[in-house]
Amino acid sequence: MSTMVGNWKMAITDGCMPGDQLSLFNISPCNAHVELTFCAEGGQPLGPFRLVIPPQRTQSPILEELVDSDLPSPSLPYSVVVVSDAPVLVQPRPASQDVPKARRSTD
Repeated sequence: MSTMVGNWKMAITDGCMPGDQLSLFNISPCNAHVELTFCAEGGQPLGPFRLVIPPQRTQSPILEELVDSDLPSPSLPYSVVVVSDAPVLVQPRPASQDVPKARRSTD
């Protein structure tokens, strides 16, 4: 359950994986207090994990680093619920996008 009052809530259900990032852009003129809760199939929700994003700034936390090693399995996808008290834009970024094209596996 969220402990903050927030008007902005969204869920990313695409199946995030450990190592993925969320780009969170605070479009408001004040601090955005953001909570992230992780949900994996067959497990209890993890979180909320809290972040403060300064006005009109971006943070891109690596999801795995926020929850340490509490994720049930490194190969199990999970969803992320994002709650904020200010408007934020959220863009999931798979870890594989950070690898240069020449280094990506073609298997």
